[in-house]
Amino acid sequence: MAHQELKRYFENLPLTSSLRPKLQAGEIELCFGNHVRVYHYDKIAHENGSCYLTSHQIAWLGNKRKQGSKLPIHLFSLRLKHINSCTTSSPLFSSPKIVLSLKPDKGTSASPWIKLSFRDGMRDKFYKILNDALSTKAWLKNDTSSTKKGFSTKTAGIRGLIELEKKRTKAAETEVDQAFQDLDVLISKAGKMVDLAKKCADGMAARSDVKTEESDRFKVMLADIGMLSPVTRKSAGTKYHEQLARQLADFMQTRLSGTGDVITLPDVFCLFNRARGTEMVSPEDLHNACQLLEALQLPIRFRRFDSNVKVVQDKSHSDTKMSQKIAEIVKASGFISAIDLSQKLGISLLLATQHLQTAEAQKILCRDQSRDGTNFFPNLFLENDDTRSMWGSGGDIASHPSDFVSVHKLQVIGEDDK
Repeated sequence: MAHQELKRYFENLPLTSSLRPKLQAGEIELCFGNHVRVYHYDKIAHENGSCYLTSHQIAWLGNKRKQGSKLPIHLFSLRLKHINSCTTSSPLFSSPKIVLSLKPDKGTSASPWIKLSFRDGMRDKFYKILNDALSTKAWLKNDTSSTKKGFSTKTAGIRGLIELEKKRTKAAETEVDQAFQDLDVLISKAGKMVDLAKKCADGMAARSDVKTEESDRFKVMLADIGMLSPVTRKSAGTKYHEQLARQLADFMQTRLSGTGDVITLPDVFCLFNRARGTEMVSPEDLHNACQLLEALQLPIRFRRFDSNVKVVQDKSHSDTKMSQKIAEIVKASGFISAIDLSQKLGISLLLATQHLQTAEAQKILCRDQSRDGTNFFPNLFLENDDTRSMWGSGGDIASHPSDFVSVHKLQVIGEDDK
């Protein structure tokens, strides 16, 4: 059967948590097509799906999902190294197609082939970029870099290690100089630039003598490098907001750990657009993408607090755990303000205020408002058994701890007026 003959060309496709292809080192995403049908020879093998073109592979994910799961029923990776050539086909009564001629087995002359059918108008763009990727052969450059060299006395010992490090530094400088000479060259070397930046980051993390300020500046630089292939309306078509939401989930998931698993939407807008470079996304498009996060079952969620503060948070985030964490900080210091909390947790003042208000609503904290500002204290009323029974007895003191604090505040103000 044709399907069995072609089966050896297809590999398993690892996915990110947002169901996008997981790229290997040096691999970059080049193009995206929606509503792509796959033919094995002239027979339909897979119906509509999303097709990603990278510098190393063609990744296809079917739109149909497994029952009770968010994973696609059909998905595969076709490595570009298996493709011999590609041509276009435009049947009169059918959608435009790309014909992929695959490299035959040794001893055979006939080349097996498959077809990709495009119904979203992306065929010509996909074909052009695919031809460029086949000419560039980026996957070979990664293989040559790992080739082992023979032993030499010149590379042995401490002197050899020093010479080797000098050569690596010189090669890195050459790559950077060549990459920034021209925009096209920069795009072609984007994967190497990111790999180089990651190596520098790992090196700085391993060194104990690096100053905190220097490390923080480098982290900002890494954030500026951002993503190599931002999703655009032109590339994603009708799936723009869905693909934008998936890319946002991949981008934010690693960054949420440093913000207490929650970050305000304006901060998301700034971080995401800084990483996207010239392909900036509008506030409306970002908001629309955020509203799809839960429906797409992605690892991050969009949330609007009662105070109308909009945030993006990790799926596993718990208000109760955050409030308990804040309560421990408050117990250690006696009391805390929103400014102090923002500094301790490394989050924005707006988010710190919201966390304190949430802890107060959960009766974990009590606030004290005075001329010096607003401070939050541990809620000792509910921690004491005698006091807790007093709230439940329906006495005349107060029906809620916050009422008691309000009465106490009025008494203090009255004494000051005297």
